[in-house]
Amino acid sequence: MHRGIMEWAARAIGVFYVFAGLVALRQMVFNWRLEAAFGKIFPTPANERAADIILTVGSMLVLVSGIALVLLTRWAVPAFLACWGLQAGYLLWAQRWYSPETEEIARGRRQTINAFAVYSVATGAVLVFGHIAVLR
Repeated sequence: MHRGIMEWAARAIGVFYVFAGLVALRQMVFNWRLEAAFGKIFPTPANERAADIILTVGSMLVLVSGIALVLLTRWAVPAFLACWGLQAGYLLWAQRWYSPETEEIARGRRQTINAFAVYSVATGAVLVFGHIAVLR
């Protein structure tokens, strides 16, 4: 029974991150379309393009890590760790090279930091799931 509860907990976390990854990718597609439409009039600064690329890759990793966890595969561990590392690297890079210029961007950064904190807890849970053999 204990193992069954842990498997359902892992799957629930995985479903959450599948959904989060899909929502984030949808937003990135929207952003890319806006940039393509208005890029000739308002060129996108290099730091914004870099942030978009990093966030797109991160969104894909969130989706992949969620899928791996739903499937209870051991690939969830490296997927979550890779995504965690990318998120941490992005936040360190953004602190230096992509300072928020408006309150809206600052609010988005705070949301990103909060999401990273939650993802850190989930990554810890995935490491535990791998250690106690919930993942196959």
